[in-house]
Amino acid sequence: MTKANFQGMTKQELKAYVLEHRDDREAFYALTDKLRQEPGIEITSTEQMHELIEARLDQADARDAYKVLEEIAELGTTPFEDIKRVLGI
Repeated sequence: MTKANFQGMTKQELKAYVLEHRDDREAFYALTDKLRQEPGIEITSTEQMHELIEARLDQADARDAYKVLEEIAELGTTPFEDIKRVLGI
C-alpha cells in the first residue's frame, strides 16, 4: 500500500483524508501542523480537531445548500422566501 504524501496535500485535501481515515494518527498530526501554521488556531486534542473540521464542513454544506435553494428559486416555481420559511432558515 502506498503511503499518502501529507506534505503534498492541500489543507482541504488533508482535512478530507483525516475525516475518511480517522485512525490515521500520522495524517492527524500532519493536519494539526498545517493548522498550527495559521494564526489563531490552537489544537489541543483529537476531539477538538474533529469538531473544527466538522464545523467547517457544516459551514460549507450550508453555503452549498443555500446556493442550491437560490437556484431552485430562480426557476420561478417557488419563491425563495417560501423555501426558506418551509425549511426554517
